Amino acid sequence: MNREEFLRQLEQLLRDIPESERREAMEYYQNYFEDAGPEREAEIIEELGSPYEVAESIKKDLFGENYMREDVIKKKAGQNYDDGQQRQNNTTRNILIAVIVVLTFPFWVGIVAGAFGILVGAIVCIFALVVALIAIVGAFFIAGFVMAGIGIVKMLTGFPAVGMILLAIGMFMLAASLLGLLAVVWIGMSIVPWVVRSIVNLCRKIFQKRGAAI
Repeated sequence: MNREEFLRQLEQLLRDIPESERREAMEYYQNYFEDAGPEREAEIIEELGSPYEVAESIKKDLFGENYMREDVIKKKAGQNYDDGQQRQNNTTRNILIAVIVVLTFPFWVGIVAGAFGILVGAIVCIFALVVALIAIVGAFFIAGFVMAGIGIVKMLTGFPAVGMILLAIGMFMLAASLLGLLAVVWIGMSIVPWVVRSIVNLCRKIFQKRGAAI
């Protein structure tokens, strides 16, 4: 900090004292720097202390010992006012939120019921699809096993052509049941969690939009 910065800050800190007293104080410290000379500028600044300390000393000389106490009282009063205002604002906001929740309660009940219905319906549909696929896979497996057995019997009893056809059909049905089983496993491990996550995310977005609108 140099002389100009020190004097500029000091003048700003003395804005709340009478103009004549401020002018006299500024002239005193300007002359003090000029008498010391540029070579002692840093030494004088270190000797005087910060502009804030100098300003507080001047105000204390002007207003007496009560100045510091009155300043502290004003700061505490301002802080108490701010705290009270903040509490009042929080109470008003809480009351407003409670009123909005009460007035929009039927609407929220409709949204929750609709979202729950969509979720339950989707889960039921997925469960029914999985059960149907399991039933089809089981039917194909049993039918394929029976057809393959009949085909083997026909081949051994003198009807090789018919037996080979029935055996081929049975093997095809067994292969189809195996593929169906893989499809059921894939749906259970991939599609079902994805559908559930999608429904949950959709419901969450609906509630977030409503909350932002309020």
